[in-house]
Amino acid sequence: MTQTCPPWLLAANWKMNMDHLQTLEFIRELSILMPEKEAENSGVEMAIFPPFTSLRTAQVFSTSYQVALSLGAQDVSPHPSGAFTGEVSASMLARLGCKYVLVGHSESRKNHHETREELVGKAKNAIASQMTPILCVGEEEKGGEGMEEICSQAEEVFCDLGKEEREKVIVSYEPVWAIGSSVTASPQRISRAASALKADLFKKFGASPRILYGGSVNEGNIESLKGLGLGGFLVGRASLSPAEFTAIFRCLEKGKGLA
Repeated sequence: MTQTCPPWLLAANWKMNMDHLQTLEFIRELSILMPEKEAENSGVEMAIFPPFTSLRTAQVFSTSYQVALSLGAQDVSPHPSGAFTGEVSASMLARLGCKYVLVGHSESRKNHHETREELVGKAKNAIASQMTPILCVGEEEKGGEGMEEICSQAEEVFCDLGKEEREKVIVSYEPVWAIGSSVTASPQRISRAASALKADLFKKFGASPRILYGGSVNEGNIESLKGLGLGGFLVGRASLSPAEFTAIFRCLEKGKGLA
């Protein structure tokens, strides 16, 4: 059965930033800026993806400060358990209250030389532990069409998932050239990418995944990115500031239901 969800998912990928004390301070400030009742009634689901070392802090203090936050992990092992030093299993993350996990972020693909088999294993293990994998896809070069490249990246994982597993995957379009820069893909390109992914995955697998966009999303450009057939946004640098993260939230709250 397809999961029900709010119109928008606002996900904060902190990357290798924010230790456990900074995470605590972020949540404390967010609790002041964003009362729990407002967040719960907004139609926007907020999720943070802190480093592994900050997950427990986020889990405990989001409850203590009554902040309506979902938790996500930045990566997961393709193995369920065993002699894999330095890796973290899906079941461990689920026990920490993680609802989401990133799979195939371009930085992980590049730095860890992830294989197709590893990406499939990560997605499958996340789903088996009742978490939602967010599969990241994106073209390397700014010029050119790039739609075939991103569809191929999604297909290589979806082809090895079962029908019910495919229904649990979210896809995030993140052009590699836009990540960590001050350049955001144009609304036209984002809309075209979302449409291409939806059409391709439905045609080949009968899947209709929620599509996010990530790549230099911030307070200044979020207004122009609404209403593009998206289900939310994966925010990087701008999500490290509680004030800016709240500003992005409020912009989506005003336009809820447009995706």
